[in-house]
Amino acid sequence: MEEKIDLPHVVLNGKASIQNIFEKLEPLFVRDGTEILRTMELYLERNKNAILIDSLTIESDKKKSFLAMITGRENGVVVRLYPKQEIEKTDGIKRTLAEIAKQLIRKFPDFKTAETNLGEYLS
Repeated sequence: MEEKIDLPHVVLNGKASIQNIFEKLEPLFVRDGTEILRTMELYLERNKNAILIDSLTIESDKKKSFLAMITGRENGVVVRLYPKQEIEKTDGIKRTLAEIAKQLIRKFPDFKTAETNLGEYLS
């Protein structure tokens, strides 16, 4: 039986509505040598409590498309992978999630990192 691995995530505590985040979030494009991290389209959930982010990484000439997700909580938000997809959690995918979280911290100074398993990618 396969061991359950904790999905990569960043919990940010602070105040900002998902609608406000949706309006201020900018596309991500990071090129580091041959590695590319990119986000494209954003989709706001009907109840305005989640954002799906169409994302792409290119690492070692391997393309991976995936959905990142920002969900609202009572005291902040969580940046993570969309849970209903099966995808290898590569360094590029983890870095993409961390870059989204860093953008949120820059745009919403009230946000503070509360919990994460991506600490090495946030500095």
